[in-house]
Amino acid sequence: MAASCRVCGKSIALNGKTAHGNIACEICDGCAAQVSGTSGRRVLLESIDAPVLLMQGNPRQVVTANKQAVALFGKKLPEIENHRGGQVFDCVHSFTEAGCGKDVNCEGCKIKDAIVDTFITANPHHGISAELSIKKANGTKTYVVRVSTEKLGDFALVRVERYDAEA
Repeated sequence: MAASCRVCGKSIALNGKTAHGNIACEICDGCAAQVSGTSGRRVLLESIDAPVLLMQGNPRQVVTANKQAVALFGKKLPEIENHRGGQVFDCVHSFTEAGCGKDVNCEGCKIKDAIVDTFITANPHHGISAELSIKKANGTKTYVVRVSTEKLGDFALVRVERYDAEA
């Protein structure tokens, strides 16, 4: 099966054995390699039709995000870039003295564990769900958050598939 790269339009094969997982599956190798340079990141992220965060491994912070992610979180890009994932999600544990990923309550967080594992093993994770206590201006609510992760060069893509308050 063939498709066109969402970034450059080049024809690429989609045979289930592409170098990229399901987040960047319709992006050719040449365009995917551009994630290492700042100029190609924006085009690559905007080509993905879902809210996506681009994370670095050390320190584990969001490098940038696409417009869909910015809209989903109701933030401006500077409020997302160079922040830990929990800070972007507004997880209450990211506001503790220890901080996101280091608070005792972060132990066993499925989302954090999936992102860390993706950096360590390069294995993608699909549909990882967790309930997080999210701090908003009108109080704290439990949100269901579901993400998928994928390694891309030295970075990880984190696609946010669900981010909403429980009924």
